[in-house]
Amino acid sequence: MTRRFGPYGRIQVLKAEVNRLVDLLLEGPATSGPGWLPPVDIIDRPTAVTVTVEVPGLTAGDLSVEFVSGLLTVRGTKRRLTNEPPARRFHLMERFIGSFQVAIDLPRPIDPSRGKATLRHGVLTIVFPRLEDRRQQPFMIPVTEETEPHE
Repeated sequence: MTRRFGPYGRIQVLKAEVNRLVDLLLEGPATSGPGWLPPVDIIDRPTAVTVTVEVPGLTAGDLSVEFVSGLLTVRGTKRRLTNEPPARRFHLMERFIGSFQVAIDLPRPIDPSRGKATLRHGVLTIVFPRLEDRRQQPFMIPVTEETEPHE
C-alpha cells in the first residue's frame, strides 16, 4: 500500500481499509456479522394488544412465537433462496440470512391462552386480548371471628 499524506491521503487510506474489511466479510459465510432484527410495532388498543413484526420471505414454519413470564419472544430463521448457488461470491449483499430473536415486554396484562399469531404478506401479527388491570382495585378480605382462643 502506498503511503499518502495530507487530509485527502488519510481518507484514501481509510477508504482502502474499509473496502478490504467489506471484502473479508463478503468472502465469509452470509450469517457473519451482528445479525438482523426485524422491525416491531406494539399497538395498545382498548380490548387487545397487537404486535406486528416484519419478516419478509419467511413462512409460518420458519417462525416460533412464545410467551413466558410476561415476555413475548419471536424467533425465526431466514434461509438462503433454493435457486441461489451457495458458493456464489457477492458484490453486494444487503439481505440478511440466518436466525433472529426478538424479546418484547408487553405493556398491559394480556391473556396469552387466547393469543393468535398470523402471517400475511411478510408481516407477522400477534393479537392478545387484554385483561382487566386489577392492581389498583380494592379487594375486600372478610374478617371472621373465632370463638375459641388461639393456642
